Amino acid sequence: VAILPPYMTSTRGNWYKGTADAVLQNINFIECYNPEYLLVLSGDHVYKMNYNWMLREHMANKSDCTIAVVDVPIEEAPRFGIMNLDVSGRITEFEEKPENPKSNKASMGIYIFNWNVLKKELLEDANDKNSKKDFGRDIIPKMLGKGFRMYGYEFKGYWKDVGTIESYWEAHMDAIHPESGLFLHDTSWSIYTRNPTEPPLYASGKAVIRHSMVSEGSAVYGSVSDSVIFYGVRISENACVRNSVILPGSVIGEGAEISYSILAENVVVSENAKIGELPVAGEEKRITVIGKNAKIPAGAVVPAGEIIETETVRSYAIC
Repeated sequence: VAILPPYMTSTRGNWYKGTADAVLQNINFIECYNPEYLLVLSGDHVYKMNYNWMLREHMANKSDCTIAVVDVPIEEAPRFGIMNLDVSGRITEFEEKPENPKSNKASMGIYIFNWNVLKKELLEDANDKNSKKDFGRDIIPKMLGKGFRMYGYEFKGYWKDVGTIESYWEAHMDAIHPESGLFLHDTSWSIYTRNPTEPPLYASGKAVIRHSMVSEGSAVYGSVSDSVIFYGVRISENACVRNSVILPGSVIGEGAEISYSILAENVVVSENAKIGELPVAGEEKRITVIGKNAKIPAGAVVPAGEIIETETVRSYAIC
Protein backbone atom coordinates (compact mmCIF):
# COMPACT_ATOMS: atom_id res chain seq x y z
CA VAL A 1 0.00 0.00 0.00
CA ALA A 2 1.36 3.38 -1.01
CA ILE A 3 -0.25 6.57 0.29
CA LEU A 4 -0.19 9.29 -2.36
CA PRO A 5 -1.34 12.61 -0.92
CA PRO A 6 -1.31 15.60 -3.31
CA TYR A 7 1.86 17.20 -1.98
CA MET A 8 3.86 14.11 -2.92
CA THR A 9 2.89 14.30 -6.58
CA SER A 10 2.58 17.99 -7.44
CA THR A 11 5.48 20.41 -7.51
CA ARG A 12 3.02 23.18 -6.70
CA GLY A 13 1.38 21.29 -3.88
CA ASN A 14 -2.09 21.40 -5.45
CA TRP A 15 -4.94 19.61 -3.78
CA TYR A 16 -6.81 17.11 -5.90
CA LYS A 17 -9.44 19.02 -7.88
CA GLY A 18 -11.63 15.96 -8.40
CA THR A 19 -11.61 12.19 -8.61
CA ALA A 20 -10.12 12.19 -12.10
CA ASP A 21 -7.47 14.73 -11.12
CA ALA A 22 -6.43 12.47 -8.23
CA VAL A 23 -5.51 9.79 -10.77
CA LEU A 24 -4.01 12.30 -13.21
CA GLN A 25 -1.60 13.65 -10.58
CA ASN A 26 -0.33 10.11 -10.00
CA ILE A 27 0.27 9.12 -13.62
CA ASN A 28 4.01 8.75 -13.06
CA PHE A 29 3.43 6.37 -10.17
CA ILE A 30 0.96 4.28 -12.20
CA GLU A 31 3.29 4.18 -15.20
CA CYS A 32 5.98 2.58 -13.04
CA TYR A 33 3.87 -0.59 -13.12
CA ASN A 34 3.10 -0.40 -16.86
CA PRO A 35 -0.45 -1.69 -16.27
CA GLU A 36 -2.87 -2.93 -18.89
CA TYR A 37 -5.88 -2.18 -16.68
CA LEU A 38 -6.55 0.27 -13.87
CA LEU A 39 -9.09 -0.37 -11.12
CA VAL A 40 -10.46 2.80 -9.52
CA LEU A 41 -12.40 2.62 -6.23
CA SER A 42 -14.30 4.98 -3.96
CA GLY A 43 -13.35 5.20 -0.31
CA ASP A 44 -16.70 5.88 1.40
CA HIS A 45 -18.54 2.67 0.56
CA VAL A 46 -19.11 -0.54 2.52
CA TYR A 47 -19.20 -3.75 0.47
CA LYS A 48 -17.43 -7.03 -0.27
CA MET A 49 -16.53 -7.70 -3.90
CA ASN A 50 -14.13 -9.99 -5.74
CA TYR A 51 -12.71 -7.63 -8.36
CA ASN A 52 -11.40 -10.57 -10.39
CA TRP A 53 -14.95 -11.39 -11.50
CA MET A 54 -15.47 -7.84 -12.71
CA LEU A 55 -12.13 -7.90 -14.53
CA ARG A 56 -13.06 -11.14 -16.31
CA GLU A 57 -16.26 -9.53 -17.63
CA HIS A 58 -14.31 -6.45 -18.68
CA MET A 59 -11.92 -8.60 -20.71
CA ALA A 60 -14.67 -10.82 -22.15
CA ASN A 61 -16.58 -7.75 -23.37
CA LYS A 62 -13.42 -6.21 -24.83
CA SER A 63 -14.50 -3.16 -22.92
CA ASP A 64 -12.64 0.15 -22.64
CA CYS A 65 -14.37 0.90 -19.36
CA THR A 66 -16.49 -1.24 -17.04
CA ILE A 67 -18.56 0.35 -14.26
CA ALA A 68 -19.90 -1.63 -11.31
CA VAL A 69 -23.67 -1.15 -11.11
CA VAL A 70 -26.13 -1.78 -8.30
CA ASP A 71 -29.90 -1.34 -8.13
CA VAL A 72 -30.96 1.34 -5.63
CA PRO A 73 -34.41 2.55 -4.54
CA ILE A 74 -35.61 5.03 -7.15
CA GLU A 75 -36.03 7.74 -4.49
CA GLU A 76 -32.29 7.49 -3.72
CA ALA A 77 -31.21 7.48 -7.37
CA PRO A 78 -30.57 11.29 -7.55
CA ARG A 79 -27.60 10.75 -5.19
CA PHE A 80 -25.74 8.64 -7.75
CA GLY A 81 -24.55 8.40 -11.30
CA ILE A 82 -27.42 6.62 -13.08
CA MET A 83 -27.12 4.62 -16.29
CA ASN A 84 -29.15 2.62 -18.76
CA LEU A 85 -27.87 -0.67 -20.18
CA ASP A 86 -28.88 -2.58 -23.30
CA VAL A 87 -29.54 -6.33 -23.29
CA SER A 88 -25.83 -7.07 -23.65
CA GLY A 89 -24.95 -4.92 -20.62
CA ARG A 90 -23.45 -2.13 -22.70
CA ILE A 91 -23.99 1.35 -21.29
CA THR A 92 -26.20 3.45 -23.53
CA GLU A 93 -26.76 6.46 -21.28
CA PHE A 94 -25.16 7.94 -18.16
CA GLU A 95 -26.32 10.86 -16.00
CA GLU A 96 -24.50 12.11 -12.91
CA LYS A 97 -26.92 12.72 -10.02
CA PRO A 98 -29.98 13.46 -12.19
CA GLU A 99 -32.98 15.25 -10.67
CA ASN A 100 -35.34 12.95 -12.58
CA PRO A 101 -33.54 9.60 -12.96
CA LYS A 102 -34.59 7.37 -15.83
CA SER A 103 -33.59 4.16 -14.06
CA ASN A 104 -32.41 2.92 -10.69
CA LYS A 105 -29.12 1.43 -11.91
CA ALA A 106 -26.51 3.35 -9.94
CA SER A 107 -22.77 3.56 -10.44
CA MET A 108 -20.93 2.16 -7.44
CA GLY A 109 -17.96 4.42 -8.16
CA ILE A 110 -15.94 1.32 -9.06
CA TYR A 111 -14.34 1.43 -12.51
CA ILE A 112 -12.00 -0.72 -14.58
CA PHE A 113 -10.32 1.13 -17.44
CA ASN A 114 -7.93 0.12 -20.15
CA TRP A 115 -5.02 2.22 -18.97
CA ASN A 116 -3.90 3.41 -22.40
CA VAL A 117 -7.43 4.74 -23.04
CA LEU A 118 -7.86 6.37 -19.63
CA LYS A 119 -4.44 8.01 -19.71
CA LYS A 120 -5.25 9.74 -22.98
CA GLU A 121 -8.65 10.89 -21.69
CA LEU A 122 -7.18 12.25 -18.45
CA LEU A 123 -4.54 14.27 -20.27
CA GLU A 124 -7.16 15.65 -22.64
CA ASP A 125 -9.52 16.50 -19.76
CA ALA A 126 -6.72 18.33 -17.94
CA ASN A 127 -6.75 20.95 -20.68
CA ASP A 128 -10.53 21.45 -20.50
CA LYS A 129 -11.08 24.61 -18.43
CA ASN A 130 -14.76 23.78 -17.98
CA SER A 131 -14.13 20.33 -16.57
CA LYS A 132 -14.73 19.50 -12.89
CA LYS A 133 -11.98 16.85 -13.17
CA ASP A 134 -14.46 14.20 -12.04
CA PHE A 135 -15.06 10.69 -13.37
CA GLY A 136 -18.85 10.83 -13.08
CA ARG A 137 -19.31 14.38 -14.34
CA ASP A 138 -16.61 14.50 -17.03
CA ILE A 139 -14.60 11.40 -17.94
CA ILE A 140 -17.45 8.87 -18.18
CA PRO A 141 -19.86 11.10 -20.20
CA LYS A 142 -17.05 12.14 -22.58
CA MET A 143 -16.00 8.55 -23.21
CA LEU A 144 -19.60 7.50 -23.78
CA GLY A 145 -20.07 10.38 -26.24
CA LYS A 146 -16.98 9.27 -28.16
CA GLY A 147 -18.38 5.78 -28.63
CA PHE A 148 -15.98 3.82 -26.43
CA ARG A 149 -17.04 0.29 -25.47
CA MET A 150 -18.44 0.76 -21.96
CA TYR A 151 -20.23 -1.94 -19.98
CA GLY A 152 -21.98 -2.26 -16.63
CA TYR A 153 -21.02 -4.99 -14.19
CA GLU A 154 -24.15 -5.75 -12.18
CA PHE A 155 -23.26 -6.42 -8.55
CA LYS A 156 -25.75 -8.38 -6.45
CA GLY A 157 -24.05 -8.37 -3.04
CA TYR A 158 -24.25 -5.97 -0.11
CA TRP A 159 -23.27 -2.36 -0.86
CA LYS A 160 -23.84 0.86 1.03
CA ASP A 161 -22.74 4.39 0.16
CA VAL A 162 -22.12 5.99 3.57
CA GLY A 163 -22.21 9.54 2.29
CA THR A 164 -25.01 10.67 4.62
CA ILE A 165 -25.62 10.45 8.37
CA GLU A 166 -28.61 8.19 7.78
CA SER A 167 -26.72 5.74 5.54
CA TYR A 168 -23.76 5.69 7.98
CA TRP A 169 -26.15 4.75 10.79
CA GLU A 170 -27.91 2.18 8.58
CA ALA A 171 -24.60 0.48 7.69
CA HIS A 172 -23.89 -0.09 11.38
CA MET A 173 -27.37 -1.48 11.92
CA ASP A 174 -26.80 -3.79 8.93
CA ALA A 175 -23.66 -5.08 10.64
CA ILE A 176 -25.75 -6.56 13.46
CA HIS A 177 -28.29 -8.08 11.05
CA PRO A 178 -26.49 -10.90 9.16
CA GLU A 179 -29.45 -11.25 6.79
CA SER A 180 -28.56 -7.80 5.42
CA GLY A 181 -25.59 -9.35 3.63
CA LEU A 182 -23.00 -7.48 5.70
CA PHE A 183 -21.72 -10.40 7.78
CA LEU A 184 -18.49 -9.40 9.51
CA HIS A 185 -17.87 -12.89 10.89
CA ASP A 186 -17.51 -14.53 7.48
CA THR A 187 -14.13 -16.27 7.80
CA SER A 188 -14.08 -17.13 4.09
CA TRP A 189 -13.90 -13.42 3.19
CA SER A 190 -12.62 -11.51 6.20
CA ILE A 191 -12.77 -7.76 6.69
CA TYR A 192 -9.56 -6.53 8.30
CA THR A 193 -9.14 -3.44 10.41
CA ARG A 194 -6.71 -1.93 12.90
CA ASN A 195 -7.62 -3.09 16.39
CA PRO A 196 -6.36 -1.25 19.47
CA THR A 197 -4.70 -3.16 22.28
CA GLU A 198 -7.46 -3.12 24.87
CA PRO A 199 -8.63 -5.50 27.61
CA PRO A 200 -11.65 -7.69 26.91
CA LEU A 201 -15.20 -6.38 27.20
CA TYR A 202 -16.43 -6.17 30.78
CA ALA A 203 -20.12 -6.68 31.49
CA SER A 204 -21.27 -6.34 35.10
CA GLY A 205 -23.84 -8.60 36.76
CA LYS A 206 -26.53 -6.00 36.03
CA ALA A 207 -25.56 -5.48 32.40
CA VAL A 208 -27.99 -6.43 29.65
CA ILE A 209 -26.66 -6.73 26.10
CA ARG A 210 -29.04 -7.74 23.30
CA HIS A 211 -28.48 -8.02 19.58
CA SER A 212 -25.44 -5.74 19.59
CA MET A 213 -21.74 -5.58 18.79
CA VAL A 214 -19.63 -4.35 21.71
CA SER A 215 -15.89 -3.90 21.19
CA GLU A 216 -12.98 -4.69 23.47
CA GLY A 217 -12.01 -2.21 26.14
CA SER A 218 -15.63 -1.31 26.83
CA ALA A 219 -17.40 -1.63 30.17
CA VAL A 220 -21.16 -2.14 30.30
CA TYR A 221 -23.07 -1.71 33.56
CA GLY A 222 -26.39 -0.69 31.99
CA SER A 223 -28.30 -2.02 28.98
CA VAL A 224 -27.43 -2.09 25.27
CA SER A 225 -29.77 -3.22 22.52
CA ASP A 226 -29.56 -3.15 18.71
CA SER A 227 -26.42 -1.01 18.82
CA VAL A 228 -22.76 -0.91 17.81
CA ILE A 229 -20.37 0.08 20.60
CA PHE A 230 -16.78 0.90 19.70
CA TYR A 231 -13.77 0.27 21.94
CA GLY A 232 -13.18 2.02 25.25
CA VAL A 233 -16.81 3.03 25.85
CA ARG A 234 -18.31 3.06 29.36
CA ILE A 235 -22.05 2.61 29.84
CA SER A 236 -23.00 3.27 33.46
CA GLU A 237 -25.64 1.64 35.67
CA ASN A 238 -29.26 2.24 34.67
CA ALA A 239 -28.12 3.82 31.40
CA CYS A 240 -29.85 2.59 28.26
CA VAL A 241 -28.47 2.60 24.71
CA ARG A 242 -30.86 1.62 21.90
CA ASN A 243 -30.40 1.52 18.11
CA SER A 244 -27.30 3.70 18.31
CA VAL A 245 -23.65 3.93 17.30
CA ILE A 246 -21.20 4.93 20.06
CA LEU A 247 -17.69 5.77 18.86
CA PRO A 248 -14.47 5.21 20.89
CA GLY A 249 -13.93 6.60 24.36
CA SER A 250 -17.42 7.91 25.01
CA VAL A 251 -18.95 7.77 28.49
CA ILE A 252 -22.66 7.32 29.10
CA GLY A 253 -23.62 8.47 32.60
CA GLU A 254 -25.93 6.79 35.08
CA GLY A 255 -29.57 6.86 34.05
CA ALA A 256 -28.88 8.37 30.63
CA GLU A 257 -30.94 7.26 27.60
CA ILE A 258 -29.51 7.13 24.06
CA SER A 259 -31.86 6.25 21.19
CA TYR A 260 -31.35 6.33 17.41
CA SER A 261 -28.17 8.37 17.76
CA ILE A 262 -24.54 8.57 16.70
CA LEU A 263 -22.05 9.68 19.35
CA ALA A 264 -18.59 10.61 18.07
CA GLU A 265 -15.32 10.05 19.93
CA ASN A 266 -14.92 10.96 23.60
CA VAL A 267 -18.42 12.29 24.14
CA VAL A 268 -19.48 12.58 27.79
CA VAL A 269 -23.20 12.16 28.46
CA SER A 270 -23.94 13.13 32.06
CA GLU A 271 -26.41 11.40 34.33
CA ASN A 272 -30.10 11.28 33.37
CA ALA A 273 -29.54 13.06 30.03
CA LYS A 274 -31.72 11.95 27.13
CA ILE A 275 -30.44 11.93 23.55
CA GLY A 276 -32.68 11.10 20.59
CA GLU A 277 -35.94 9.23 20.76
CA LEU A 278 -37.68 6.17 19.43
CA PRO A 279 -39.54 6.93 16.18
CA VAL A 280 -43.32 7.08 16.28
CA ALA A 281 -45.00 4.37 14.22
CA GLY A 282 -45.43 5.51 10.63
CA GLU A 283 -43.02 8.42 10.97
CA GLU A 284 -39.56 8.59 9.43
CA LYS A 285 -36.75 7.98 11.92
CA ARG A 286 -34.44 10.91 12.65
CA ILE A 287 -30.86 10.28 13.73
CA THR A 288 -29.38 12.50 16.44
CA VAL A 289 -25.65 13.27 16.18
CA ILE A 290 -23.33 14.37 18.98
CA GLY A 291 -19.93 15.60 17.82
CA LYS A 292 -16.46 14.74 19.03
CA ASN A 293 -15.53 15.71 22.63
CA ALA A 294 -19.00 17.14 23.33
CA LYS A 295 -20.24 17.20 26.92
CA ILE A 296 -23.97 16.83 27.47
CA PRO A 297 -25.00 18.19 30.90
CA ALA A 298 -27.00 16.26 33.48
CA GLY A 299 -30.70 16.05 32.71
CA ALA A 300 -30.32 17.59 29.25
CA VAL A 301 -32.73 16.55 26.49
CA VAL A 302 -31.44 16.47 22.91
CA PRO A 303 -34.40 15.87 20.56
CA ALA A 304 -34.43 13.53 17.58
CA GLY A 305 -32.61 14.79 14.49
CA GLU A 306 -30.45 17.36 16.32
CA ILE A 307 -26.78 17.73 15.40
CA ILE A 308 -24.62 19.00 18.26
CA GLU A 309 -21.00 20.12 17.65
CA THR A 310 -21.00 17.86 14.64
CA GLU A 311 -17.96 16.50 12.89
CA THR A 312 -17.84 14.35 9.77
CA VAL A 313 -18.86 11.22 11.66
CA ARG A 314 -18.80 9.09 8.49
CA SER A 315 -14.99 9.38 8.48
CA TYR A 316 -14.82 6.82 11.30
CA ALA A 317 -14.68 3.17 10.28
CA ILE A 318 -17.38 0.71 11.19
CA CYS A 319 -16.53 -1.13 14.41
